[in-house]
Amino acid sequence: MTVTETGRGSGGPAHSHSPTLNHWRSWVTKHPVAGAALVGAIATWVATIFGFWLGGIGLPQLDWPIANGHVVLPSSSSAVQFSAGGLIHGLDGIVFTVLFVVFVFPMLGRSRTSAANLARGVFFGLLLGTLVAGFVVPYVYYPHLGAGLFATAYGWKVPFAIYAWYVVFGVTLGGLYNPLPAGDQSPA
Repeated sequence: MTVTETGRGSGGPAHSHSPTLNHWRSWVTKHPVAGAALVGAIATWVATIFGFWLGGIGLPQLDWPIANGHVVLPSSSSAVQFSAGGLIHGLDGIVFTVLFVVFVFPMLGRSRTSAANLARGVFFGLLLGTLVAGFVVPYVYYPHLGAGLFATAYGWKVPFAIYAWYVVFGVTLGGLYNPLPAGDQSPA
């Protein structure tokens, strides 16, 4: 018997997800800010690892921890920059995810299907990617290197890598921050 059949047979909601996923979705629904903080940390970590691996597929490696560390501690060693920048980068991911959940997520429609929640995450990732490519990289991280708008002076690979990073962030965010539809607060 499937989860869907069990849900229909008991008169409860018909879920097409596993009981574990439904339990997670229920928890995130009941704890949106804590869920956002946890999901933000995970999504940031997953995308950061992806950014380190980009060099393996011929794209520039995106080392946001070092970039952040260089901004706040420009004369420190790379180890100190990485540590401080990693903390800042991780906190950024959590804060932006909480802001997304509290302010942006509710404005992006009423549907709470997994596909709609995933689309919200990808949309937010692309929005952040645009902010980073259009402003942060050229004017905060590398203001004196002539990156140009959307870092296009570096060629197509840099903006492409930035957007790829944020798509991974958005997919992870939308896949994990996946609250249940309104009125469906209990696990299957």
